[in-house]
Amino acid sequence: MELEGIIDSNWNEIINSFDDMSFSESLLHGISAYGFEKPSAIQERAILCISGYDETAQAQSGTGKTATFFYIDSETH
Repeated sequence: MELEGIIDSNWNEIINSFDDMSFSESLLHGISAYGFEKPSAIQERAILCISGYDETAQAQSGTGKTATFFYIDSETH
């Protein structure tokens, strides 16, 4: 789902591929199996940022916020 609009962020590092996010092969396989090909805008910014930092992320419903936290949690536990 591509959303239009302005993305206001003080975090300027973006990772626009799940493969570049240093996830385990099993997590990448699961992401692919569910049909996700490219991270959403919130995921491109929040996944790297969340790793080791406090974060506040805000986005519309259905943009992948919950999945973002799941990805990080599954890699750290």
